[in-house]
Amino acid sequence: MRIDVHSHILALSANPEFTAAYGREGSLCICRSQGHLPSHRMPTDDEWRGSGFADEGWLTIGAEQSLADHEGFDKIVLLAVSPQYLDGELIGTVDNAGLTQVPGPPDPEKCNDYVADIVKQAPDRFIGFASVNPLFSGPDRAAAELERSVTELGLSGVKLYPMYQHWSPDDREIAFPVFAKAADLGIPVMVHQAGSTRIDARLSLGRPALLDDVGREFRDLVVILAHCGIPWIDEAMFMLTKHPNFYADLSYHLATLSRRNLYRWLNSLEDFFVPLEKLFFGSDYPGFLYDPVALGEKLMSVNDDADGPLIPAGKLDGLMGNNAAAVLLGAQL
Repeated sequence: MRIDVHSHILALSANPEFTAAYGREGSLCICRSQGHLPSHRMPTDDEWRGSGFADEGWLTIGAEQSLADHEGFDKIVLLAVSPQYLDGELIGTVDNAGLTQVPGPPDPEKCNDYVADIVKQAPDRFIGFASVNPLFSGPDRAAAELERSVTELGLSGVKLYPMYQHWSPDDREIAFPVFAKAADLGIPVMVHQAGSTRIDARLSLGRPALLDDVGREFRDLVVILAHCGIPWIDEAMFMLTKHPNFYADLSYHLATLSRRNLYRWLNSLEDFFVPLEKLFFGSDYPGFLYDPVALGEKLMSVNDDADGPLIPAGKLDGLMGNNAAAVLLGAQL
């Protein structure tokens, strides 16, 4: 089975100009590192267009496009983005293009309704994760919205964004009510405990070790660390070693590694007491570095650059989807 546990859908803002600027901010370092933009000054609009980076920034993606871009995948996890204010703009998952049946003007506070509607368009392929922001709505309302998203909308998990929304996952007053509700509902929690190239994101809130108290308090809760905790990868992997129900997805980190370095990193993990069964394929789709098919091919062909013991085919199949199926779907593969 092939599963992409980390993908996004629809749009991030009702304001296309803001969305374009947001996309450029996050991609500036990438384009500079590839030699497409100057590093000694901010690029001009013409240079941005010449870089090949789309003016749309955060692309508007519908169900059909997501399915088409995930050729060969059995399941796709769609992650909602909960509302927050950024530079005075209310952002979060919105439907600007009328791709859902959710009524009313685009509004990030409907993020979970949008994702639930997309899931209904292909329920055999899509798995929907809700999102809540306990600092935006208050922890009690966030917990209530999470319960509604699972019991009424049929969503299967929750994605949290502490560093973007400026709250800490070890805050017992702000964060723990959400983790407690997820534990009561028996759903997995994915947390962006990793870095970000967004200027407003607070790196101090991205450290994977900030989830240690969550693992100590909610021992049966399945927690997925997004992006392998990059740049704190060893710290994230040690969290997987310490906490029996902690996992990580490969998104972002997978895109930054050459195939040979990916092989070497994967081949080192079990010596670090991290079973490869703890890792799930994720693409962070959409984005010009996050083609799920190309990233899947990179992962499955990693032994082509082996300079040591080959990674068993069964373990690669696990990384590609069977690991996630066992945890998220209870599948015995």
